[in-house]
Amino acid sequence: MPALSIVIPVFEAEEYLPGCLDTVVDGGTGAYGADELEIVVVDDCSPDGSRAVAERYAARDERIKVVTTPVNAGSGPARNHGLAQANGDYVWFVDADDELKPGAVERVLAAIVVPDPPDVVLVQHEKRRDTGFIETGELPELAAHCPADPSGFTLAEWPRIVDYTHTPWTKVSRREFLTGTGLGFPTGWYTDIPWTYALLRRAARIAVVVECCYQWRQRAGSSITRTRDDRHFDVFTQWQRTWDDFEDVDDAGVRVALFNHMVWHLLLVIGNTERVEPKKRREFFRRTSELYRRYHPGPDAWQPAAGVTGLKQRLLAARAYVGYEAFRQVYRIAKRVNRNGSQGAAPVPEATASEVEASSANSSVGASAVQHAAEEAPGLPSQSSLPAPRVSGS
Repeated sequence: MPALSIVIPVFEAEEYLPGCLDTVVDGGTGAYGADELEIVVVDDCSPDGSRAVAERYAARDERIKVVTTPVNAGSGPARNHGLAQANGDYVWFVDADDELKPGAVERVLAAIVVPDPPDVVLVQHEKRRDTGFIETGELPELAAHCPADPSGFTLAEWPRIVDYTHTPWTKVSRREFLTGTGLGFPTGWYTDIPWTYALLRRAARIAVVVECCYQWRQRAGSSITRTRDDRHFDVFTQWQRTWDDFEDVDDAGVRVALFNHMVWHLLLVIGNTERVEPKKRREFFRRTSELYRRYHPGPDAWQPAAGVTGLKQRLLAARAYVGYEAFRQVYRIAKRVNRNGSQGAAPVPEATASEVEASSANSSVGASAVQHAAEEAPGLPSQSSLPAPRVSGS
């Protein structure tokens, strides 16, 4: 039985799959036999040549097997299908258009082949944009402030670990533990949210690998984080599933940390112009405000952050959408002015029509909404009990 199974769901990834498989079969350093590494490529009924690519690799590498889902159902069900075919002691879900970093498999094996093996291992990642810019993940930064042993802890011992990205490819799970929980990926978008937090709350032992193991290749048009679609509203279903699963969790530290992260994440989604259609933003804000009010742990447990983040949170609590949009547009213009001002002689670009409309037509109403936001959200003082997470893959 191999120590590690890497499960790769594949759909329309013919262009990127070779790059992914090259980094996986080498394991960063190579020389991993079938007793250490298994690779399960899951063809999610891909209409392109992805399966042919996978079969070419499988023909020359006994560690690779190619399986096919009964129907195309998305990456979540494809991961479930791959998990059912995996034989390794541990399972690592890897996306077909991403890559492992050199030494990744070696680092993961070192974390799982230990006397007291963890249920879940969180691995550091980096995000590479299509421009070539690389942003490092926040796991080392979080681990530096871990109040417990980072080689073995529980969610209750370190609630702030929920701030690490909820992507499945940053988790390596003990297969017997994972299958024993009955957890699977639901359909839809943002399915990694309920899966990740359900996994963490059930784990008796969690460990971290702070050396970079994974490269998320963010490409325009290939990532839901850069795609305008009504399916971004699935995020509310997935967060509701998460809270339903945590209904019997009484630990105040865990609930506060989860609430803090949810608010940050929902504001991140609505604030991203590449995700929510402008005409759908009011409804998205309304539903965000509903979750905010439903799961707010109380003013004694959680307080809005200071500065810009805190103002957004207060507007959310007040259901002040007009004020939020007015503030958002003015803030974007100010950032543009400051950016061009720092470049010396570069002229300040003319505001877009939507920015002018938002900042002029809503100036009095927006200012009023901002002014009264705190009054409409009683009991929420101005200092932060938990800082906002640093932006990563979400």
